[in-house]
Amino acid sequence: MKDYSTPLKIEISHKTVIFITAFVIGLWLLVQLTGIIIMLVLSFILLSALLKPVQWLTSKNIPRIISILLIYIIIIFLIGVVVGIIMPPLISQTTEFVNKLPQIISSTDSYIIFHRIPVENLSTIMAKQINQFSGDLVAITSKIVSSVVLIVTMFVLTFYLLLDWKNLIKVISSPFSGAEEKRIINIISKVEDGLGQWVRGQLLLSLVVGTLTYIGLTIIGIPYALPLALIAGIFEILPIVGPIIAAVPAILVGLTISPIMAVAAAATFLIVQQLENHLIVPVVMSRVVGVRPPIIIISLLIGAQLAGITGAFLAIPIIVVIKILTKELLSEEKQLEESLLE
Repeated sequence: MKDYSTPLKIEISHKTVIFITAFVIGLWLLVQLTGIIIMLVLSFILLSALLKPVQWLTSKNIPRIISILLIYIIIIFLIGVVVGIIMPPLISQTTEFVNKLPQIISSTDSYIIFHRIPVENLSTIMAKQINQFSGDLVAITSKIVSSVVLIVTMFVLTFYLLLDWKNLIKVISSPFSGAEEKRIINIISKVEDGLGQWVRGQLLLSLVVGTLTYIGLTIIGIPYALPLALIAGIFEILPIVGPIIAAVPAILVGLTISPIMAVAAAATFLIVQQLENHLIVPVVMSRVVGVRPPIIIISLLIGAQLAGITGAFLAIPIIVVIKILTKELLSEEKQLEESLLE
């Protein structure tokens, strides 16, 4: 008979304790450094987008640092042109809207009271929103400043990555040798190319959405359709909330004319957003990055659920990297099987 009186001893080796401790510390560091990791990922994506133009300029015997500075000057110039087109009419229209706001609120409240619509008066709602906005103003300003600092830091980091990228690849692949080293370099090159294609696809999406918005706003007769369409194209880079933010200025412009025009502007953005979510994004991204539309949609939903806007923005780049790595691993496994059969 077995002796059940002897207590069961569980022995844990010191290696297991060290591994678990290192894993927990690594996980803690990962959580603490999430912001830095995201910035590094965004910098690598930006590097992937700018690497080809820089390489093209250097192939024309232009020094690398001059090539990078030229690309940055072009980017700053384009941003300046866009801001120059958007800001003057936007400021003018916003001023006009603020001047007409009491009249808009009064006429809307009169409409609500006359038709006995069971909702709170617009003036009361606006007062609550203004008070809430005033309370959150410091937090909003802080987020804007931190976002600007993050963007500037990302561009500076990307500048140095572009400047010394060849040496960095050598450092990354240095622990390997022979065929393995070439394979690591090949994977990095394919990831760069894949992410670069994604960025170009994102720019194409912005162009398509901006064009559709311009056509829609022009048809319904909203003033300043071009700057409003530019805003829509720019905010296209922000999944989920981007179209909502871009719709606000157009709705405000519509309100300066009439409530019906505001509704028409909102409807225009809603139609463009539905086309974007169910047709434009899946089709464009599937052709650019080679991933099927259902996977694109599912990855966007999962990314948004896990990490909000950042998760939705990074969902497709992550899918691109996973696809490349999976393809490389399957290719290696197939080559190994063929060598064993021989």
